[in-house]
Amino acid sequence: MKNLFEEFISNQMKLEDEWAVIAYYIMVIALTMLLAFIIDLIVRKILLNYVDKVVKKTANRIDDILIEKKVFHYLAHVAPGAVFHYMSKYFNDFAFILQKLATAYIILIVTVAVFKILDALVDITRIKSLSKSGPVKGIVQVIKIGIVIFTILLIIMNFMGNSTAWAIFSSVGGMSAILLLIFKDSILGLVAGIQLSTEDLLKIGDWLEMPKYHADGEVIDISLTKITVRNWDKTYTTVPAYKFLEDSFKNWEGMSEAGGRRIKRSINIDLNSISFLSEEKITKLREINVLKPYFNNRLEEIALFNKGAENENNANIRRLTNIGTFRTYIYMYLKANPNIHKNFTLLVRQLPPTGKGLPIEIYCFTKDTAWMNYENVQSDIFDHIIAITSEFGLMVFQEPTGADFKYLYNKIE
Repeated sequence: MKNLFEEFISNQMKLEDEWAVIAYYIMVIALTMLLAFIIDLIVRKILLNYVDKVVKKTANRIDDILIEKKVFHYLAHVAPGAVFHYMSKYFNDFAFILQKLATAYIILIVTVAVFKILDALVDITRIKSLSKSGPVKGIVQVIKIGIVIFTILLIIMNFMGNSTAWAIFSSVGGMSAILLLIFKDSILGLVAGIQLSTEDLLKIGDWLEMPKYHADGEVIDISLTKITVRNWDKTYTTVPAYKFLEDSFKNWEGMSEAGGRRIKRSINIDLNSISFLSEEKITKLREINVLKPYFNNRLEEIALFNKGAENENNANIRRLTNIGTFRTYIYMYLKANPNIHKNFTLLVRQLPPTGKGLPIEIYCFTKDTAWMNYENVQSDIFDHIIAITSEFGLMVFQEPTGADFKYLYNKIE
């Protein structure tokens, strides 16, 4: 082609040799640019548009992700690079360097396209719920580091030859300590990710609580070096991945998988309001449906125990107390509540008395583990318990307030 161009320029255009060479290069450059433009136009405007139309017709989400990540868009840039690589041989003295530059360009474009494919792979695994079972993003980042190193090696080999490239990389072994220092977080993060994955300790979507780092919310990202948590107050916390091997954290996912969320809360009863039940009070409380079986069994048991000792001192006979009956009522009320899990522990117990009264602790599990629904169920239960307390002659303990002192002051006056 070079000879044809020179003959055409020398004979037809009547130019001297030097000007013929310049004209030749101008024509080669123009032809190369034209071919590159045409090939690029064909690939991007025709082939890419055709691929887009085919992808839109399919119901598969995977090819849509490849389009969103512009995988085919970057691969299309290989075509102009290939044209320059082919046409570089017509540049005579500049052929070698142009060929090397074109090769390096193609290598870089392919590397970027592979990166985009790996990014698409992360999104695909999330859609397929595969990434929730392992640190896919962290593994992909490790692969990217390897690809970068391999790409650098290829480019060096392209410009300097195989022997020089391998000599350079062999000397890197002596810099291993520096490399380990540079990639310390990445290496520790990879180890942490593998352990978290194999032991199923953490995955995307879990509710994580890590007070040391003020993390309390949903895990939204697990990368090679960090774990990102979206807290319930809509803030974000990032924690180095390797810290999960050094520090303790709480994963609430087990609660969701078990299908029950624990209620563990107590209500303090004023000790001065605790007493035995009178006959009148028993008659009134027996009208409560959930307490009828309790009263029938307990009264019969007490009557049998107290037989022949009705007139003795109260300390020698058994009697029902309002606090005991109240505990039984709470237990029966929770047992009948459709929102409480019947297959999990259900317990109503006394805790040691304190200066704030006698704590009655409710320990049970709701069927709904969603935070909002759980809080509503828990609030409804304690709304009812606090309101019903007075029916048993009991009082909820409350420290004196300004209104209490004002009432006493007015009474004294």
